[in-house]
Amino acid sequence: MKWKTKTFLLAVALLAASHLQAQSDPFMKEFLERWEGSKRYMLTIAEALPEEHYDFRPTPDEMSFAEQLMHIAVTVEWHIFSRFEGLNTPYRTKDYQAGGMTKKEIIEVLEKEMDKAAGHIAQFDPSRLGEINQYGQLRRTGRQFLLLAADHIAHHRGQLVVYLRMNGIKPPNYILYQ
Repeated sequence: MKWKTKTFLLAVALLAASHLQAQSDPFMKEFLERWEGSKRYMLTIAEALPEEHYDFRPTPDEMSFAEQLMHIAVTVEWHIFSRFEGLNTPYRTKDYQAGGMTKKEIIEVLEKEMDKAAGHIAQFDPSRLGEINQYGQLRRTGRQFLLLAADHIAHHRGQLVVYLRMNGIKPPNYILYQ
């Protein structure tokens, strides 16, 4: 067997082992299960509000329902593909503007970012979870960045639950998505 073939097969084996390792790590496995439940709940909330109310905001200073969803999407992208990896990429709000988008398009962006993040996390080498990365003046481990991303989603999702109630809509039951 030629050395190039051997090298290629070794690289494929190491990549597969890394993927299996991420799937067998208890924290990563549990986090990804929780991430999927969080995504389903988030999308159910996004679907619950009729499109004609997507511009609703409780006060002039608050983000609209649509802006909240796009804010979640950009922050998932930033936390998982920048902060979690220890990269210093910019926070791309201008690429995630709700203006002119339909409800369907906004939901597709949100779902795509959450799925993309889940795929990236599933491929991540769990031995790197202890690596420390920068977040403003704060230093956090990869594990903490994952939890921060989940907390951020929960924070804004909670606000959206209030938006639903303010529009006379009973929010989906959280217990179904745990």
